[in-house]
Amino acid sequence: MKLNILKAEVIFQTLLTFISLTYVIFDYVQKTEGTEFFIALFFIGVSNLLGFLLRISLVGSQFHRYYFFGVILFFLILYSITSLTVDSHIEFAIYFMGVGGMLFNVYYLVYGFCLIKTMKQNKIAE
Repeated sequence: MKLNILKAEVIFQTLLTFISLTYVIFDYVQKTEGTEFFIALFFIGVSNLLGFLLRISLVGSQFHRYYFFGVILFFLILYSITSLTVDSHIEFAIYFMGVGGMLFNVYYLVYGFCLIKTMKQNKIAE
């Protein structure tokens, strides 16, 4: 049952990522404002947070710790870029948020597939 829930969560995250990517590409081609990327990134981030809480409750893994501390470090670096510098470097902060958010999403998807593979191997070994 846990494996099926984890599979559904990973499929949902993957579909949401591709839908958001398609939305962002479509808006880029239409030459509209760049805020659509951050709207899509917000929805991906919220779904990753909810999925992460689900993964923690289903499976124990070392990947949880890496993801959690990586997100904390990401926000600490973002805070230091924007508030602790004399010049706020807003363009750099925006690019950092975009690139960092997408890299965390890719890591989140890959680690979901790794969890599924590990659970399948453990199920076969039993």
